[in-house]
Amino acid sequence: MIKDFDKETLIVFGKHLKTLRLAKKLTYRKMALLCNIDYSDIQKIESGKINITILTLRELAKALQLAPKDLIDFPGFELTDNH
Repeated sequence: MIKDFDKETLIVFGKHLKTLRLAKKLTYRKMALLCNIDYSDIQKIESGKINITILTLRELAKALQLAPKDLIDFPGFELTDNH
């Protein structure tokens, strides 16, 4: 079972991903065409409903023309649970 802290991390990541996608003026479908991820899965990632793999991170970065580290390097993302 996913802890509340971890759920919040997925939500924050999803919001960050959505911001990057919209900055590139990509719809879900256009982004899906640029990577090997179904557009409905991109929607789920952005809403924090699914936890992604390293390979998915790489595909998302490819579609956004970014380094994978840029997807996880943003304010509000914490690497450890301080509880």
